[in-house]
Amino acid sequence: MSSQEFKKSVEEKYIKIGFDKLTDIQKNSYSKIVKEENVLLIAPTGSGKTEAAIIPVIMGSINHKKKNKVSAIYITPLKALNRDIFRRVIKYAEDEGLRVKIRHGDTTRLEKQKITKEPPDVLITTPETLGIMIGNKSTREILTNTKYVIIDEFHELIGNERGTHLTLSLERLQELTPTKIVRIGLSATLGNVSAGLQLLSGESYKSTAVLDHTKKEYDIANKYIKGDLFEVARVILKRLRETNKATLLFTNTRVEAEAIGSILKAKEPEFPIEIHHGSLSREAREDAETRLKSGQPILVVCTSSLELGLDIGSIDNVMQFGSPRQAIKLMQRMGRSKHRTGETSTGIILTNRIDDELESLALIDRVKQKDLEEISIHENSLDVLCHQITGMLMENGNIEIDKVVKITKRAYPFRNTGREEIIESINLLNNQGIVRFDGKTIRKGYKIFEYYYNNLSTIPDSVQFEVIDISKKRTIGRLDQLFVGEYAEPGEPFILKGNSWRIVSIDDDKMIVYVEPMFSEVSRVPHWIGELIPVEYKTAQRVGILRKEVGNNNENRISDEQKQIIDDTKNTLGMIPDEKTLVIEQSITNKSIVIHSCFGSRVNQTLSTLLSTIISSKNGYLVDSKSDAYRISLSSQGKLSQEYIKETLKQEIDFKSILEVAVIGTHPLNWKTWHVAKRFGVVSKDSKYDKRAARLIKERFKNTPLDREIMRELILEKYDLKNTLEIMEKIKQEIITIKYVRVSEFSALARPILDYARTFAALPLTVEKSIIELVKKRLEETNNKLLCLTCGNWETVIKPKNLMNVDINCPRCRSRIVTRTYVSDMEIGKIIKKKQKKKKLTRDENIYYRKLWKVSSLIQNYGKEAIITLSAYGIGPDTAARVLRNKTDEEDLFRKIYFAEKVYVTTRGFWKE
Repeated sequence: MSSQEFKKSVEEKYIKIGFDKLTDIQKNSYSKIVKEENVLLIAPTGSGKTEAAIIPVIMGSINHKKKNKVSAIYITPLKALNRDIFRRVIKYAEDEGLRVKIRHGDTTRLEKQKITKEPPDVLITTPETLGIMIGNKSTREILTNTKYVIIDEFHELIGNERGTHLTLSLERLQELTPTKIVRIGLSATLGNVSAGLQLLSGESYKSTAVLDHTKKEYDIANKYIKGDLFEVARVILKRLRETNKATLLFTNTRVEAEAIGSILKAKEPEFPIEIHHGSLSREAREDAETRLKSGQPILVVCTSSLELGLDIGSIDNVMQFGSPRQAIKLMQRMGRSKHRTGETSTGIILTNRIDDELESLALIDRVKQKDLEEISIHENSLDVLCHQITGMLMENGNIEIDKVVKITKRAYPFRNTGREEIIESINLLNNQGIVRFDGKTIRKGYKIFEYYYNNLSTIPDSVQFEVIDISKKRTIGRLDQLFVGEYAEPGEPFILKGNSWRIVSIDDDKMIVYVEPMFSEVSRVPHWIGELIPVEYKTAQRVGILRKEVGNNNENRISDEQKQIIDDTKNTLGMIPDEKTLVIEQSITNKSIVIHSCFGSRVNQTLSTLLSTIISSKNGYLVDSKSDAYRISLSSQGKLSQEYIKETLKQEIDFKSILEVAVIGTHPLNWKTWHVAKRFGVVSKDSKYDKRAARLIKERFKNTPLDREIMRELILEKYDLKNTLEIMEKIKQEIITIKYVRVSEFSALARPILDYARTFAALPLTVEKSIIELVKKRLEETNNKLLCLTCGNWETVIKPKNLMNVDINCPRCRSRIVTRTYVSDMEIGKIIKKKQKKKKLTRDENIYYRKLWKVSSLIQNYGKEAIITLSAYGIGPDTAARVLRNKTDEEDLFRKIYFAEKVYVTTRGFWKE
């Protein structure tokens, strides 16, 4: 088929499927695909970019198809997207006699075998599954005729190691095929198009970006809500009642989605409210998606799980709780509303935090100006390289180093990776027994299969511990493995679910942390794996500009509370910290400093680390530091002066060297070391996080590819050296001025970072009585089974609160020999009946029967109090006797029960079952 005939067939196909009028992106892209150019199609949701790619590819595959070979591969970053794309592609493909199949991690063994025996013409898959198929002999063979690769949601892969991994998979796929593979990326609007083009095509071929020039308008409101989540829920429900239409409510974390979702469901049980995020089952997610598509009134509370291009129809209302923190995320989320070409997407951001209000306005301004964040590529990712080298061995059995270097350097992220660095990485694998290397040829080692299949994903495993409050015997939340491994020791305090807690004990096998409420404020907050997205430098600068405009009464889109805070800060400091004014605020009453710096999360993290490290070395005292997008807080027992800060910010600094020293022993370094070590095969996949082992690994592998990879990832993800350098240069040139103010009380704008711990706390417990009351309430509400040991004909289930504090006896025979057990104990009745009939008891039954008599003796002596004590966690008759014998009054009884429960939880690992 000539290119002209090919082009005509595409045009006819569009007409056939009802696309009489092509969208901008469709008109401008298909001729380039026909010419076999690599193209990156950049357009918002609803622009028809899926059809812009798939229709030319289907028509091209007709001409290119071969029996038992795949002609086109469609890659999506999510399995849910696989299913969605399949439904859309199959109707176009089957009309042309092409077969379509899905293969991903959840595909059954039988279905995988069918795909291998009868390959489809179009295969829909994920990046990881593509890598597996290239490395597998039987599936590799069906890919040797691949002509087209479409990568959907390409922007989701650019800024992480999945994208870097995929670039090498594409180069390995190209090695299998005799003709050039046409690569087509589908992306939402990008901040740096050139990075996307380079990542898509690599060093061997060029790409063309095709942008949708249709003007897309956004109408985004911003509302500050004074109050907690319950007040936020009230506002959401009010809007729902007013519209009564399908609505998406985006949150930034799964914890927020669950919290808001549960409050909304409790307040409005009649309205259909669903939750959608990655931790939920596939069935739960698909049910929410189906109900959205139906167009019926429904609210779906979701995370980024519905940010990507799943076909859920046109949504009427989109809400975002809290600042979305990135313009690109705000654009994608609001773009879910009225996403058809020519429609204005509308939505609202609801915030209850003062920083979030101005930040959201800054992001709205950036969306309107199409000024989006640039995405950083993971270049020279050596753990990805190691995994791909083992993939090449799975594919070939053995491979020459020259070929590895050639394939590697074709991928854009590895264009600058030197031969020596590649050899060093191979030697590291050689030392682990994963490969064998003689300096020229690489062969499989005995650990290669375990290593390769355990490291298919570049996403770190997020293991969580259940947290149980021993005073209520209730789960209160979860802690990430990082926090438990780094900080959790018996007696250590932390904050979770709005309260202060102290760790009682940790059960590593069951992955449970037992805690008790605490009576004082603490500042340690769990470090979640899914940390908040960093706020970019340009966004924070825009917030600084908005602050200035608010102070000058030139910005009227704000709440009265925001205006009041900025006015109060101006009165306290005599100025407003803005994008060009760095204000050092020092308290005359304590040894703390707050630096107001509108530079964004990663710049402030960089400056915070540099300042604490350098000042600590100067004054000989440890300087603690923390930062957010708009402030840095420093505190120390030693002297903290403005001169130290000014000197540090104006001197020449070797950032990298200082950061490498500063992060030694810190939790981000330990955690990063642990996961990078896993991806190099140094630590097994199932190993539990151990901070001490992480430190030893860092030391042992110093100056190796593993060590360099740890620092590369840490600096890229947590710090911003480029913008920090630029800011320090502007300080030297006095483009950014430094002001110093001593205050008796910190300003209103300083409070968010000083109240960091309190932002997680609602109503901390302040008196011991509150714990005693919780224990009392729980035990008085606990069901107990009471039985008569004399006649064996009476039993009842009762709560202690319903018992009179008098003698407890059997209503049948009036005997006081009454015992108790837990409600689900079904053996006790049989044992008592057996004893009544004078049958011989087994050894275990005899031990249990004697225990029941002990219990009965306690009930005879102490009545209701004995039943309460025995229903406590881990308290048997011997401990109960001690508690009851030594109590002074009711409050003391419950206090002693609580401490007995604590002792059991702490020592249970030493008890025999």
